[in-house]
Amino acid sequence: MSRGTVLAETYWVWTELAQDKNPKHSRAGDPIWPQYKYEAPADWLEQGLICDSSEIVKEGQADLFEYI
Repeated sequence: MSRGTVLAETYWVWTELAQDKNPKHSRAGDPIWPQYKYEAPADWLEQGLICDSSEIVKEGQADLFEYI
């Protein structure tokens, strides 16, 4: 890990904030650019532009607890 970067548990995806700021290139829940997929600039995480894919529940994806 380089200085000023963060490692993802799984891989980094764009957030809704990133989509709102740059809708042509960022879609919430989609993986970020390939060169940053696993190790990305820390300030993107601090600004809320990216999050780990394990934190996203995609639309239409059921959660086990919805059936209990």
